[in-house]
Amino acid sequence: MKKKWDALLFLVILAIGSLSLLVIFSIDKNLAANQFVFWIIGLVTLFLISFLDYKIWGKLSIPFYFLAIFTLSLLFLVGEPVRGSVRWIDLGIFRFQPSEIAKVGTIFILAVFYLERSAADFKNLIYSFLIILPVISLIFWEPDVGNVLAILGIWFGISLACGIRPKHLTYLSISLLILGAILFKLLAPYQQARIKTFINPSADPLGTGYHLIQSKIAVGSGEFIGRGLGRGSQSGLKFLPEAESDFIFAATVEQLGFLGGVLLIILFSFLIHKILKITGSVDRFGQLVIVGTASFLILQYTVNISMNMGLLPITGITLPLYSYGGSSLISTLFLLGVIFSIIRFNRQ
Repeated sequence: MKKKWDALLFLVILAIGSLSLLVIFSIDKNLAANQFVFWIIGLVTLFLISFLDYKIWGKLSIPFYFLAIFTLSLLFLVGEPVRGSVRWIDLGIFRFQPSEIAKVGTIFILAVFYLERSAADFKNLIYSFLIILPVISLIFWEPDVGNVLAILGIWFGISLACGIRPKHLTYLSISLLILGAILFKLLAPYQQARIKTFINPSADPLGTGYHLIQSKIAVGSGEFIGRGLGRGSQSGLKFLPEAESDFIFAATVEQLGFLGGVLLIILFSFLIHKILKITGSVDRFGQLVIVGTASFLILQYTVNISMNMGLLPITGITLPLYSYGGSSLISTLFLLGVIFSIIRFNRQ
């Protein structure tokens, strides 16, 4: 057994984290201090998980999945509403977001499900969707559309890697359009307003269109080299809401300009490339865990950056490894620790 540590992959993770801490520090020094602590906890988690044989997560996939369902259900008993959503459980010392546990659990259980099955069989595709349906339903009713998309992204990515057929993609697309129309009617009023605002943000510039307008102003004002760290008018003067989390990409471009935005996208792209490159030399379970991790990273990067630039509706989805927040950061570093374990325990 040949043990390895991918130093370049680790350096890319640290580079994304360093850039994130710089931008958060320029917005709020106290939040940056908290995020630094989260990074220390997350990196220790990554390091420890990398020494565990990744195959153990296949054996623990069902308990992990039911832990996710349990914590999501617990939200409706002990969770407190924050800006119209119930997404966090407050433990006094810190808050955690059960949907982040759900992402990890979904990756593990789908990887086990498809271990000896193919998505080319439509029956398996339906069964795999039924597996994640309880998680999607619980997250949807928080409501948290952003993380519903992340779970669907994991399911779609793993199913795609397992040989989903083109005709099934057609059926799936039609079904999603119908489902989307139905779900739109079930969305909270503020979520419906966000989608309507995307079509015409100037219709309510001080209400539902405010976030999108301020984000586009921040992105545009950064120009080529940016205003400089701590000198952003939109993020620094609090005109840009959630500048440290949902709209951190806009805050980055405002302060570091087009160059800063491109650097961040390059780092993200290289991270995903490095992760997916590993799939060529590992077993099927390892491949599916990597694909599942890469799928939610790609989806969240794409959706967050696009919504910051006004290309997609605002969904409240964050940038993994970059936005402020302990639950998202630690769960992502946990999954990256599993990927380092896959590298370490891979038989060449």
